[in-house]
Amino acid sequence: MPELPEVETVARTLAPDILGKRIINFSCLNEKSWQDDIAYTFFKEQTPCIKKVGRRGKLLLLYFDETEYTPEYDNEIIYGLAFHLKMSGRLFYYPALKEVEKHTRLILHLEDNSCVFFDDIRKFGYARFFTNKSKEKWSFWEKLAKDPLELTSEEFVSLLLGKNASIKSLLLQQDIISGIGNIYADEALFQAKILPYRQANTITKEELILLHSCLVAVLEESIAFCGSSIKDYRTAKGDVGSFQNKFNVYGRLGEKCFLCQHTLEKKKVAGRTTIFCPYCQK
Repeated sequence: MPELPEVETVARTLAPDILGKRIINFSCLNEKSWQDDIAYTFFKEQTPCIKKVGRRGKLLLLYFDETEYTPEYDNEIIYGLAFHLKMSGRLFYYPALKEVEKHTRLILHLEDNSCVFFDDIRKFGYARFFTNKSKEKWSFWEKLAKDPLELTSEEFVSLLLGKNASIKSLLLQQDIISGIGNIYADEALFQAKILPYRQANTITKEELILLHSCLVAVLEESIAFCGSSIKDYRTAKGDVGSFQNKFNVYGRLGEKCFLCQHTLEKKKVAGRTTIFCPYCQK
């Protein structure tokens, strides 16, 4: 599943080609990939201009210009589009309309004949509007917490200190801290020298401050390397990321720890396969 660095990279690689352009049409090739029933009406009546490309947690956001028009449906104001890539969702920009691919689910047709394809092999991903009523109508949006790049170390500590659950399971809960998945939880916990299955109520404030620092460092470094391409992930240009070449533990079961040369082990934590070093992590 694309995590924070991958979604951030898609946003950054998509933005230069679509900012300032209007969406003049919309094609839905798989009904389950679109979660709003007003989409067809909206795109028939409006040609919204894309003013910003951003991210919230693992959601990619296309913001519309609110000042040019106020589209309302039952007092619901449309602010933009949100894409949840889930397991295998990918967004690609093409300078001209091209033939639909086997796994293309949605197409945004832009004013200069360019387009954005939303491809999704497993069909778990989706798009929908985010609005002034998202908190009321979209439970995932309402519960989505801040990500590690938005949190201060003090806020991070307050979220986790004393909790009666494994530290990794807490890091994966998007209503506590958003944007983190299996890859970056494992990598940050290794850097902080904390065992993933350790109970959070045994972790000191100082260790949590260090963990926050490690999370920020790992996420920012991955963004600099355009994310991690394990299976499906690609940038909006179709390029692979390269942070997978920097992994210390993720995907390295049975290999030697780079720090102590002992063999890396695995354990199921929060239902996820977790790789760690039993000597370096305490």
